[in-house]
Amino acid sequence: MALSESKFSSSFEESTTTFWLSSTSDSEKILSEVPKTEGFDPSRQRRAHRKSKGGCENCKKRRVKCNEKTPCANCVRRGQHCQRIAQYDTIIAIPTVPTTKVPLLELKWKEGDVNLLHLRLYHHFQTSTIQTLRFSPEVWEYALQLSFRFDFLANAILCVAARHLSVLLPEDPYLSTAAATHLGRALSQFRHQLSGNFRSTYIDVFIATSLLLQYEVWTNTDDYASPQDSSASFNMPRDQIFAFCSSLKKMFLNCVPMIGDQPSVFRPYIRHDPRTVLIKNAEISNNTLDAYQTTFSYGRPLSESSFNPRITHIRGTDLVTSEQWQHSTSKTLEVADLIEDCYKPIITQLCLILTFLPESQPPDAVVKRARPYSELVRHVLSFPVTCHGPFNSMIQQGDPHALLLLFHFYRAVRILIPENECWWVHKRARVSEVALKAWLMRQVTKQGDNS
Repeated sequence: MALSESKFSSSFEESTTTFWLSSTSDSEKILSEVPKTEGFDPSRQRRAHRKSKGGCENCKKRRVKCNEKTPCANCVRRGQHCQRIAQYDTIIAIPTVPTTKVPLLELKWKEGDVNLLHLRLYHHFQTSTIQTLRFSPEVWEYALQLSFRFDFLANAILCVAARHLSVLLPEDPYLSTAAATHLGRALSQFRHQLSGNFRSTYIDVFIATSLLLQYEVWTNTDDYASPQDSSASFNMPRDQIFAFCSSLKKMFLNCVPMIGDQPSVFRPYIRHDPRTVLIKNAEISNNTLDAYQTTFSYGRPLSESSFNPRITHIRGTDLVTSEQWQHSTSKTLEVADLIEDCYKPIITQLCLILTFLPESQPPDAVVKRARPYSELVRHVLSFPVTCHGPFNSMIQQGDPHALLLLFHFYRAVRILIPENECWWVHKRARVSEVALKAWLMRQVTKQGDNS
């Protein structure tokens, strides 16, 4: 008897310690018990099934499994009328939830932060926005991967995606609100990260976040009065993009020595200088550069002609060399000459853009020069970054000559950059051009009244 019980116990243990999970295209997943024997073929084992509670009356009478469809497979095969008890007509089969607790992944975002709008914005950024940004889409795909580890980069991505959608769908005011909300979060989180141990931050995270914030600043025109506002000509324009880029550049230069040994996907792209291609394409002579320096000379009073100077491309063999475009201050910042070291270099950089304007082309030009569009856009985007810090101070203080250069910069951007390809450029260019000209014209009028 003991032997019989032993065999029964062993057989019972073997048949209940192993399970087989099978699934077919026309049935639910079924967890069935299989004997724990060597060399068994699971496909030949009889599958256990869950007791049907929503089966039809015929299957219940015959005590067979019903697939709970209407009509069920058994009734179809037997040619019977498939009828269900009323109380089961609305029952929906709910899969069994395992009781085993699975540890949740550690998330950066708090519960409730992720919603359908976030998913929509992420999808739009990945499928649409990255095609309109500088650098290759693969670089921004990499930034998307990093954003799941850094909340400030994630919010910067959501901000730019919302801003892009707001341009495409101006009738939806909620998108602009979403962009502003995520901008505030990104700035707060980014500032907090930079105030701590920056060594723990990838250089690519810093670069990607900085570039995205720069795109957002380009699209934000709140620092300018509306062109329809009658007071626009009386308020001094304060262009925040130059202040933002100046502080961003200072922060980057201070942090790069600490993270310079880190591998970077973005760094080769930002090291590329678009001026190399532009200089070769523009073929600017020293006479042309001198003409720009004379026209925008700091000692030259502003007049109505300052808004539409006629500077044509002067042919010559004495082309400006690459070294002449690279400005280096030989003096310390404390004793630097404001005009020589801060103002005149901006004229040189601006000349590289203005020479591509239609009115600046040689009158005897037979073949129209092709614009190096991609390099021109990159130079426009980097122009506020490459401007020296003191020039930003001149803008913030309302220096008329500095604001005149800014006016011509935005005017050239409006004319040269296609609106359908650079959505982040044109609104600022249009609004800034109007506001700057209105304010500068008032200064010209005041000069005439005082003379």
